[in-house]
Amino acid sequence: MQETLFNSVFTSSTGVVNVDIFSLSSSLLVSLILGIILAAAYKYRTFYTKEFVMTLTLLPTLIAMIIFMVNGNLGAGVAVAGTFSLIRFRSAAASSKELLLIFTATAIGLATGMGYLLLALCFTILICAVLFALENSAFTKVSRSKRFLQITLPRSYDYRDLFEKNFTQHHSTSQLISLKSQKKGELIILEYDVEFDDNIQDKEIMDTLSALDPAVEVTITKTAQKRKTL
Repeated sequence: MQETLFNSVFTSSTGVVNVDIFSLSSSLLVSLILGIILAAAYKYRTFYTKEFVMTLTLLPTLIAMIIFMVNGNLGAGVAVAGTFSLIRFRSAAASSKELLLIFTATAIGLATGMGYLLLALCFTILICAVLFALENSAFTKVSRSKRFLQITLPRSYDYRDLFEKNFTQHHSTSQLISLKSQKKGELIILEYDVEFDDNIQDKEIMDTLSALDPAVEVTITKTAQKRKTL
């Protein structure tokens, strides 16, 4: 099994590299099929765009063709690396899941481009199976008690112990993440990571905070916010 897994279609039984139209077509076809499988796994429970699904489908085939053309040619490999270094993505920054699948598609293309079709197939099945398992697992579910709050208050408002005073029975912990001014210092925008009891509803939180002052604006999010620094 191990010999079959690491056996390249471009290498004959005697160990001689033998490239023909059939082996190359097989490599590209398997790359395309695995790209489709990977894109289908990505679409499961994901808000996706048509462009990214098309990219994820065709990327393994593109990488496989590049690897096939530069295999054993150091000069061509350096030229291709230089070409890729000139590429700049003008779209919005991708999510961590999209970046993960781009690297996965690249790994699949590398494997098929070198002729390791069975290895690429097993790797794709493993990654897709893990994705399905994590999507349906409680391990990756967002906490129902933690919330990210953005609160706009008048500058004169005393925001110290804001949650301790107004959510005595339902509040666990709170952390002030950022503080910035708005409208020439007339308003302040507070960003908090807060953990409440499971029993409290979002509407109750918003109603309580909105009653503090007529100028209060509240935004509640249950997903973690992206940070500029790790």
